[in-house]
Amino acid sequence: MMGINFVEFFIIILLYTTGIFVAVVMMAVAVAWGIRWGGTWLLREISKDIELEEWLKRIFNRSENKL
Repeated sequence: MMGINFVEFFIIILLYTTGIFVAVVMMAVAVAWGIRWGGTWLLREISKDIELEEWLKRIFNRSENKL
């Protein structure tokens, strides 16, 4: 009965680290996609609400109102 030699051990470690790296990248892409989708949805909802849109315009244009 033979155990795991160095080459097999190295391949196992390489596969595990590659799998972890792929999982992290996939998770980052999923989070970025979710943030993008949520931001787009939020902007669409804000643009439908006329009162909220006017309130935001007043807040962000305060410097122009002071002049």
